[in-house]
Amino acid sequence: MSVSSTPFAVSFTEVATALAEAGFAASACLPPPTALDPSGFDRMLADGVGDLGWLEESRDKRLDPRFLLPTARAMIVAAIPHQHQARCGDLRRARYAAGKDYHHVARRALGRIAASLNARHATPWLHRACVDSAPINERTLARLAGLGWIGRNALLISPNLGSWLLLGVLLTEAPVVPQPGPHGADRCGRCTACESACPTRALMDRRCLTERCISYLTIEHDGVIPADLARLFQGWWFGCDRCQEVCPWNRKAPGPGDGRLAGDERDTDILAVRAADFDVHFAARAIRRLGYQRFRRNLVVACASLGRDLPPADDEGDVVRAQRVELRAGV
Repeated sequence: MSVSSTPFAVSFTEVATALAEAGFAASACLPPPTALDPSGFDRMLADGVGDLGWLEESRDKRLDPRFLLPTARAMIVAAIPHQHQARCGDLRRARYAAGKDYHHVARRALGRIAASLNARHATPWLHRACVDSAPINERTLARLAGLGWIGRNALLISPNLGSWLLLGVLLTEAPVVPQPGPHGADRCGRCTACESACPTRALMDRRCLTERCISYLTIEHDGVIPADLARLFQGWWFGCDRCQEVCPWNRKAPGPGDGRLAGDERDTDILAVRAADFDVHFAARAIRRLGYQRFRRNLVVACASLGRDLPPADDEGDVVRAQRVELRAGV
């Protein structure tokens, strides 16, 4: 019998149980939408996405969830909480980067669950696990699946879990019974705490302006960070959690769903990290994708935003030296 004519359906409870055992705190299942509303995505492109030109290049793919697996019959969306405790002093990095690289932790967990489905049902279904590394809009799909709503901070917010979440999508040929989540209605109300707290005023009109966002500037931007924005960084050197720190829905957020996302205290000695030991120091962590020069540039900016000067190092490249010039010129 061919896969396409398999007569039975897979219970979503079977999948949800496996997801919960892997640390995912919420999950839902829907048939893959044939198309997504392009208005929000197009507005983001119109606002400007800086060095993220690949977003525009992959627009049509991102608006078609079936693109990655045209034969998919189910779309499973899941959220796993990450660490939300602050452990890094006044030089600060995003909480999700505390432990192991979430791309690997969450995607591999989804892959194992997909493989176990095939094994239990003795059927060679195809699957595609996506965790912030493929042209698919996880936040929009999570909202459509009923895991929460998109808040004023442009993040998915769950009334039960808050927003300290990492999202994954599993597209599968397995005929999983649809089971939407219970949430989705916007519950931000009149609260604008995130907009008021954003250091660079990147949040406005329920969207995030990419080119003003500290997360974009420290993680995705390749060049010099403009001095007028750099001075507002408040010590952030990798990402920014300010909008989540002030969100009322995060008051009862759970701890990390997987212990590998918890992290440790290694970031206390980041000022001593040099090019020769950068890869080892940040091995298996999301921070490693920066590369040493952008990491050093970010530290220069973070220190300057706190009114401190980071002495030059012998291994600083052109972008770091140019950043120092930009900061001096912007004083």
